Amino acid sequence: LEWALWCDYRICTDGDKTKMGLPEVKLGLLPGFGGTVNLTDLVGVQGAMDMMLTGKDVRPRKAKKMGLVDMVVSAPALEKVAIAAAEGLADGSVQKSGPKKKSLMNRFIEDTPPGRHLMWKKI
Repeated sequence: LEWALWCDYRICTDGDKTKMGLPEVKLGLLPGFGGTVNLTDLVGVQGAMDMMLTGKDVRPRKAKKMGLVDMVVSAPALEKVAIAAAEGLADGSVQKSGPKKKSLMNRFIEDTPPGRHLMWKKI
């Protein structure tokens, strides 16, 4: 997952075996290759901390909802969609993905001192 976090656009399949996560956390290791910073920037502090502290895997639909991936496609269509997305990124018709817009509650929790205090107290 850490490698994919550096990409401008992420596509995954909707297969039963598809899941994203930080498996090294289950061994007591911190995510490497910028995983802690990039994941936090992409999905927010709460979602990133859940993945980094528990090692939980995320299924494709939830990954899309939380902003971890930009598109979920069927396995047979992956190559065609990935090529089209790469061409779109190159010619500017597809926009690079960025951090997902935060809800009002998430902005309060993640971006204010009282909210951060509550969040860290819970963790």
